Amino acid sequence: MKAIRYITSFCAAAIMLAGCGNTAEQDIKTYDSISSTVSETEETSSSDVIDTNESSMIEESSIPDESVITEDLSSAWEITESAVTDDSDADRFKAIFRLMITKLNEEAENEPGILDPDEGIILTDTDGGGMTYTFEYGDETYYAIYSPDNWKIVDSYKITSKADMLVICQALTDIYPLHGSDMTSYRVPEDMAYEWIQHNIAYTLLPDGDRWKENAKDVDLNPSDQNKNIFEMYKAKTGKDLI
Repeated sequence: MKAIRYITSFCAAAIMLAGCGNTAEQDIKTYDSISSTVSETEETSSSDVIDTNESSMIEESSIPDESVITEDLSSAWEITESAVTDDSDADRFKAIFRLMITKLNEEAENEPGILDPDEGIILTDTDGGGMTYTFEYGDETYYAIYSPDNWKIVDSYKITSKADMLVICQALTDIYPLHGSDMTSYRVPEDMAYEWIQHNIAYTLLPDGDRWKENAKDVDLNPSDQNKNIFEMYKAKTGKDLI
């Protein structure tokens, strides 16, 4: 993913500017550890299409030209603590943050899959109890664990193509369908894959060692998170706004 090369650096800057970061000393240490990421940033074309579901979160007047994102990231750490209180700075980086999340969503949507939808995948019941299954993807074996109205896919963050997520989710629902958030309807592969992508984005954004990162590496598909984006998931789990 192209966006991954700079999302870690940007995320730290955006959280700091939004008033949710660490102390200045901690921010400096964070910068030292990730500054090399900034130098790897690739400029992206301003002609890229933004997903309409996500673009509604961003005011067009707040979005910088994508060609200057690299410059913004490399200079973000030069903004003093007093400048962080400037609403225009905070709004600018919040807008970039949302744009980066939009791009991560787009990349999952557009990444080619390796699975044949017509062939699907084979789920193997590991113990005959109908609760723990395995499936092969690429060169790895993955576990899918069922509990009432919940499918957990272990190490789901490694699977990044929405096309393949749809195939896998279809196979899961063929065995055990999941209720929707209204507890009457049933979830479909499309909204399950969307939730999976949001978990992947969270895993990408969170720094190593963060307690939420460990949770984000496995997706739990359940009724409560149906159709929620990363902002809504964060709010539901913490009671706070992400930005």
